Amino acid sequence: MVAWLESALEAGRLYRSIGALSTEQLRPHVHRAWVRSHGGGADPRRPKAEFLSALDTERLREQHRELILAAGPYLHALSRASGDERHAIMVGDAQAVLLDIHGDEQTIHGPERVPGPGALLEESACGANGVGTALAEEGYTELVGPEHFIQGFHAFTCHGLPLRDGDGAVVGVLSISVRRPEIGWRLREIFLCAAHAIEMELVAVRLERDMDRVLTAREVPMEDLRRLLQDILQARAAARLRVEIAADQLAGSLLTQTRDLLHLAAAVLRRFRRCAALWRALALDGASAPRPVALDALIRDLADLLEVESAVCDVTTNVQELEPMIVEADHNTLARDLFRVLLSAIRAARHGAVHLTLRARPAGGELCLTLSPGAGVAARAPPPVRMVVPAHPGASERSPSDLAAWGA
Repeated sequence: MVAWLESALEAGRLYRSIGALSTEQLRPHVHRAWVRSHGGGADPRRPKAEFLSALDTERLREQHRELILAAGPYLHALSRASGDERHAIMVGDAQAVLLDIHGDEQTIHGPERVPGPGALLEESACGANGVGTALAEEGYTELVGPEHFIQGFHAFTCHGLPLRDGDGAVVGVLSISVRRPEIGWRLREIFLCAAHAIEMELVAVRLERDMDRVLTAREVPMEDLRRLLQDILQARAAARLRVEIAADQLAGSLLTQTRDLLHLAAAVLRRFRRCAALWRALALDGASAPRPVALDALIRDLADLLEVESAVCDVTTNVQELEPMIVEADHNTLARDLFRVLLSAIRAARHGAVHLTLRARPAGGELCLTLSPGAGVAARAPPPVRMVVPAHPGASERSPSDLAAWGA
């Protein structure tokens, strides 16, 4: 046993005998969890968790049906990734009550089974554990064997991570329990990826609801918003497929291929988060107070958001030179203005290319779009458009060769 686990075991003996908590014997996050557990009145000798009644558990599960459905495919994938190892994959609500669990038969239903749906796993009830402590720490948490506060959990290694919605609020928690620490560490990367994929599913459901309630688009045509949302939501299938394949490879100990797949899945999830936030700014969010906006990053994100539209129009978008530029602006209004400009440019340059440059000027950022339509699309190339985004709040300046020149 590694030294810090021996220290945790000794810390538990000391606490149970005289109620003393030793800072030196526990890892910092474990010590914080034990202090909270002690302050909340958790009993270190408790053999198992307490539960809601069957009726209250079903009511809670129905209340969190959306979270359970979003997590289901990833609980199953993580269970497959665990192979023949003893394991339990759990999702709980933001109050550390378990909602759903997947795992092997012995771990779920055997004599040494883990807590199931309805279990109360907040630290005041169950001490330091992969569910309650992850929520209390507001981030990824690992607890190995005797680092759990109560003796009934010492057989497990647990990893936990809060699940957040699109606004960053905690809506639940994902946790994995295994018997051997090395298995938990082996599953760590796919566990983290699965957690972010569940968050993606929750945001996707919210975006679909948002689309249904948008009655008037803010300077962006409704059909454009609808098609754009469908493009964004395609990331769900791509990320889920990569996680599922990675799970099968992990079960077969194909670690190198698994890591490559998870890196691809993580890239898909990062892009989804950026595109989803930008779509909300275009479709839903009203004007906001001016704030610093990285103009170059916003243009890159919008070009990325329109990647499918570019492919449909057979247009290559060349980001030739984007100088770093910070402007004080209403982010949402600026995003909609730039979106209309880029979308019009892509459609006017069908079968050709759009060349983007952004240069920092004393007055602000100067965006120039040069179009090269394909053969037969236009008698001659439309004139370039120049759009100046002031460095400070104020109306944008544009050259006479504006969107009208492209038929926008």
